[in-house]
Amino acid sequence: MKENTLEVALRKEEVADFLSRFKEEESLSAQHLILLLSEDEKWTAKDLKPLVSIAKQHSKKHQKSIAVVSAELVYEGAEIELNLAPTLQEAYDLIEIDEIERDLWK
Repeated sequence: MKENTLEVALRKEEVADFLSRFKEEESLSAQHLILLLSEDEKWTAKDLKPLVSIAKQHSKKHQKSIAVVSAELVYEGAEIELNLAPTLQEAYDLIEIDEIERDLWK
């Protein structure tokens, strides 16, 4: 699992650049992505809204998952259509669950 998963540290001001890079770099489509949100910034569900569409596309088109690590958002009960985990290990677990579900629905 970890061999085909890329961990990306992300700050608020980097979201737009990440989205552009994601659309341009074909190598990203072959991997699951774990986005590690900067802990020294206050994130909201609104900040992550642009990531929802690429996460859906990544899952549907490439059969890969995107998980976001943010304990703060999890504990606040943020409602967003993303795999949201409080820890890195739980993000890996969410990706593994997604893979199992995809295998079951084949």
